[in-house]
Amino acid sequence: MLVMGSYLLGMIPALALGGPLTDRFGRKLFSLVALSSSVLGSLVMIYGSLNVAGLYAGRVFTGLGMGLAMVAITSWVKFLSPGTAGATRAALCTSLGFAVGPVISGIVVGISAHPEIAYLIHALAAMAWLVLIIVSSEEPVAQQPRIDPRMAEPSAGTTTSANLRRFYRVVLPAAPWVFGMAATGFAVVPALSDGAGGSNLFYSTIAVAVTMGMGTVIQPLVRRFNDVRKVWLLLAGLGTAMIALLLMIVVSLSGSQLLGVLTFVIAGCANGILLVAGLSQVLDLAGPADLGKLTGRFYMVCFIGFTFPTLFAMWRLIAAPEIFIGILAVLCALSMAQVYRARHELPKTGVEQLRF
Repeated sequence: MLVMGSYLLGMIPALALGGPLTDRFGRKLFSLVALSSSVLGSLVMIYGSLNVAGLYAGRVFTGLGMGLAMVAITSWVKFLSPGTAGATRAALCTSLGFAVGPVISGIVVGISAHPEIAYLIHALAAMAWLVLIIVSSEEPVAQQPRIDPRMAEPSAGTTTSANLRRFYRVVLPAAPWVFGMAATGFAVVPALSDGAGGSNLFYSTIAVAVTMGMGTVIQPLVRRFNDVRKVWLLLAGLGTAMIALLLMIVVSLSGSQLLGVLTFVIAGCANGILLVAGLSQVLDLAGPADLGKLTGRFYMVCFIGFTFPTLFAMWRLIAAPEIFIGILAVLCALSMAQVYRARHELPKTGVEQLRF
């Protein structure tokens, strides 16, 4: 619980404040700050092998770097990639980071039994990216929006009120399940399986690799079906999440590790679909002057899902795990209902609204 709290202590302010700042001062500057913070976090965690306080301090810096990177680089990719390609590429960057990092760390720690080596490798990799960002060119800084007194709506560059309704009523209800499915896939499912599934390093590494790997693999496959004028991809992601949650109940009742692997696959697919669908909506509806801000808000709600394993661990002390997962399934169904109900907030073609 303290581990997650340390990450969030750095990440939440970065997501909340970093977005508007990147809109105002540019993406390159805050990408550099993000990578520098990440390097510092890894180096401080190396010191944490001697003093546990270093581990928590290092995670704060790592969370800060992660939050800034997600808002700065996601919005930067949007400027470099027209159309829905920007959302797919940004989503792939996010998923690859969550997939490759833990797998490499798990392998290094498993072979060497020294987590400091994994921290050092991460610091060196971040330094290499830091150099690449330094020599890269920056996109133009978005102009601050100005209100024309003769107009009721903001001038070009800011997000319209209709798009803000779309953001809050369509996108955000699905957002917690983006990382919620990732976290339950690689953290909760192993704890539901019999044997050493809850603590075995190999099985836990497989859980991360399969869950986040499937989240990465499925993203280019669903891109062709991605239409920001319709809610069906969001609903498909939430429906896949519902299937994964129902499978988790079966895993809990049976203790099957093999069925757990299948659940990793389904949960990872839900994560990938929802990340592409959600980011596509955000990057489509946000004006250039608000892109970083709304991206940060989107990721803040997404990170609610990372609290699910902590809540699950607390729940197990007082009640059966199947009930907790059942509650998640009910909440997921409510999210589906809200997204479908708000489908009329999406863009229209002519005078007739596109339907699901």
